[in-house]
Amino acid sequence: MTGMPRIYLPAEAAMLRTLADTGELEPAGPVHMVTRALREAHPNADVEDLEYTAFADAALASLGLLAAGVPRRVVVSADVPGERLAEHADGTAADFRGTVKLGKVAAVHVDDADAAAEIARTLASPGEADLAAIEAHVLDWYAPSELQDLLAGLGSRKP
Repeated sequence: MTGMPRIYLPAEAAMLRTLADTGELEPAGPVHMVTRALREAHPNADVEDLEYTAFADAALASLGLLAAGVPRRVVVSADVPGERLAEHADGTAADFRGTVKLGKVAAVHVDDADAAAEIARTLASPGEADLAAIEAHVLDWYAPSELQDLLAGLGSRKP
């Protein structure tokens, strides 16, 4: 794959702090993107719908990163070199080699306080998780230039 495809990187607040402090972010697992398999599975879908599917998969994957800390899903949208990606055989997942540079981040998406309460309940009782209720919340959009203010609002201040 060549070019600069858009990826959706599942993250959490501490990872955003690392991005703010170092200017780089290393994925904790697969990233999500519009893959060949996704296009083939939905040949009549428009690009925006496919992108939303990849984004939603990343938001769901970010729940697995929230064992402790701020109970909000985080997705980092970035444009990265295609040669650093290896798409999985199906779905939206891909492996990314290396780190994502802050300068390549297009946006940061984070749950609001209402979603945080829902996620906190889910983390407290994982067997009773209502994923549909969590997924009903839309993640807020932040420009990369707003990262420090976002972190302050999440209570993740620089030490």
